[in-house]
Amino acid sequence: MKPAPEPARSDVAAIADSYRSALYAFFLRRLRNPADAEDAIQELFAALSRRGTPQGIENVERYVFQAAANQLRDRARRVRARPPIDLHGGADPHEQLVDEISPERELLGREAYAGFIAALQELPQRARDVFVLNRFEEMTGREIAYRLGISQRQVEKDISRALSHLRERLS
Repeated sequence: MKPAPEPARSDVAAIADSYRSALYAFFLRRLRNPADAEDAIQELFAALSRRGTPQGIENVERYVFQAAANQLRDRARRVRARPPIDLHGGADPHEQLVDEISPERELLGREAYAGFIAALQELPQRARDVFVLNRFEEMTGREIAYRLGISQRQVEKDISRALSHLRERLS
């Protein structure tokens, strides 16, 4: 039995050796970031290796640089479709989506909050307590009933009463 032949060095590895520096310059001119250029080279060679050996290609240099140009176009489309997320977790690098809070908007917010508090104060004490425990303390009806010593059905009635009152006053 004959031993398996040693795998020959792949054509992609030979292309990588031959064109790496030229591809780095190509990507660096367009991306203007050395790390992005290195990433682009890695992506390109990974894509070329997935395609298999480039047999039957007459002009390998043209093939490689056309694949690099296509990769740049694909990258630009991806960036336009989904802006990159910055280090702080935001996807708006130019802060175009930031909506500054104007003094007028702040005043409207304060007035709405004051109206909500006033409407909440108009509720009977138990209904107010039940509403606050449910909506702000995120307690369940069962937990509120146990804490206040009332039935769960009474908790439901108080929440319903509070919601109706607030809807009526704030509409």
